[in-house]
This record gives sequence, structure tokens and C-alpha cells, in this order.
Amino acid sequence: MTAINVSSAAEFVQLDVIASGTFATPALALAEVANVMSIPALQDVTVGASPGTFTWQQLDSLSEAVVTTPSTNSISVNMVMDDTTFFVGANSTAGIFDITNDKTLVYFRLYWQGNSSGDRYIEGQGYFTGVAPTVSPGAPVWISPLEIMVDGSFTTGTV
Repeated sequence: MTAINVSSAAEFVQLDVIASGTFATPALALAEVANVMSIPALQDVTVGASPGTFTWQQLDSLSEAVVTTPSTNSISVNMVMDDTTFFVGANSTAGIFDITNDKTLVYFRLYWQGNSSGDRYIEGQGYFTGVAPTVSPGAPVWISPLEIMVDGSFTTGTV
């Protein structure tokens, strides 16, 4: 077993998004590199891939029966905000606030351990939710959670 180590610069977790245009697949969207925005200063990342279940009981069985229902998939991060990605975006495209406020579909790719040849990623499409910037005297930089509620399934691949 080999752990997925993300402690060196070449292995940092990276979340790229694009919210301009309509594309057949996330891979085609992310190929439009001029408008791809990397979400900066990630503090933590959580990938949620949760198939739903439906259970029932029958009088002729001592155990419950279960079947799966569609999955609820999401990516949640906490980030230290910067004014460029929060308000402007990449190449003068919409920033995180406007993408969220306008309910714009985003295409995303999350690199697990850097984006060099052979590195793994997941990608998909969804909507930003849960943006809630905070600042305080004890934490004098703006930080915010950000969640991508995935519309459909994750796709996996390697660089």
C-alpha cells in the first residue's frame, strides 16, 4: 500500500473549474485553458460519493432488504479567499461569487496528487453552493467554504 502524499509542491491538491460555455464533457471544457480557474489556497478538501439506499422489511425475512438509489456526489473545500478568483475569475470570466449567485453550471477537475503525467483526477459538472465568507480579529483574512454539488457522476482519469 502506498499513501497518497500531498506534502510537496509537485503533489499539491489542485481544483480547477470553468464556468464559461456549454460543453459535451468536462474534459472538453477544461481543455479551454484560457478560462480555467484554479481555486487558490485550499485548506481542506472532502470528496463525497454517497450512493443512496432504500430499505424495507418483509414478514417472511429476519433481515431488512436494501437496494441502492442514485448517488449524491459533492466536493467540499475551505479556502483562503483572494479578490481575483472570488470577484473576477480567470481571463475576466466570472469569479466564485458571480458563478454562485448566477447559478452557473461549472465543470471541474480535482487533481489528487498534482497534475504531472500519470497523476490521477476526478472530474464532473455541478453547481457552487455553500459560499459563506467570514473574517474575524483572530483570523484576519477572508476564508470561505465552497461546495460543488455534482450534477451526475464523477469521472476518473490520469494526466
